[in-house]
Amino acid sequence: MEIEIRAANELSEAERQQIHDLDRQTFPSPDPYGYLEWSANHWHVLVKMDSRYVSQVGIVERAGTVNGQPVRLGGIGGVGTLPEWRRRGLAQRAMERAAQFLRDELAVEFGLLICDQHMLPYYSKLGWQVVDGPLTFDQPQGKVTFPDVTMVLPCTKKDWPPGVIDLCGLPW
Repeated sequence: MEIEIRAANELSEAERQQIHDLDRQTFPSPDPYGYLEWSANHWHVLVKMDSRYVSQVGIVERAGTVNGQPVRLGGIGGVGTLPEWRRRGLAQRAMERAAQFLRDELAVEFGLLICDQHMLPYYSKLGWQVVDGPLTFDQPQGKVTFPDVTMVLPCTKKDWPPGVIDLCGLPW
């Protein structure tokens, strides 16, 4: 197993296609969030087995706000593993590497991810904490409020501030 972090703008077309295929096979159809427009990832944590990507985590770095105050965020999205490679801890290893990258290399204040209720136990066991919102983000029609769960991972000694969260862009 090989885990690497790659800048999205440095991926070859063949690597982009592998990641696209992984996403397509990982997420259900129809996608419950398929109505949303999503931000492009800045980085990918990629798990390679047998010379192909089998698990990945997308990362977006952005300044968002909580109650109008800026907060540096490392957004986590697109966490997935090909069905035939699941239940081997690959996504967990990728998430752990992503958390290390957020803290040590991006030096963000918090990781932030959005998910539905059934993923709470998984992310909680990795140290992510549910926060109250509401969480808002941009869409072509304007600001929208996310209906499900927002979780954060403290990357510094700061406590998450209460209040309205604005991702100041598309969700990730």
